[in-house]
Amino acid sequence: MPKKIFIIDDDPDFSEAVSAILQAKGYAVELASNGKEGLDNVRREGADLILLDVMMTKKTEGFDVARSLKRDAATKNIPVILLTGIRKEMNLPFGFEADDKWVPVQIVLEKPIKPEVLLKAIEENLQKK
Repeated sequence: MPKKIFIIDDDPDFSEAVSAILQAKGYAVELASNGKEGLDNVRREGADLILLDVMMTKKTEGFDVARSLKRDAATKNIPVILLTGIRKEMNLPFGFEADDKWVPVQIVLEKPIKPEVLLKAIEENLQKK
């Protein structure tokens, strides 16, 4: 059975492009266009890994979703890769790093991201699971 990856991102072009790459590598892919839809679907259907955008219906939505996932016993062990362009969008002089409270994810990757970098991060985090 293929590993299921949920992409929670409001950019349909990005989601479709990443979905095509992942499906070509044999992954099952599910899409959600906002945090609420993503949380509901992951809780209902489960996932082996989540690719999560930060800025969706609000600028910090991805951070909120990551914290909700970690607080829920059913989803707390699902690896989350945070994909974000927030640093460039908001002209921030700093990036974000995974931690246990504010950004409880496995890794933070900046958009745009090269497919090989994303695939490597996915493979590494699925092996840890």
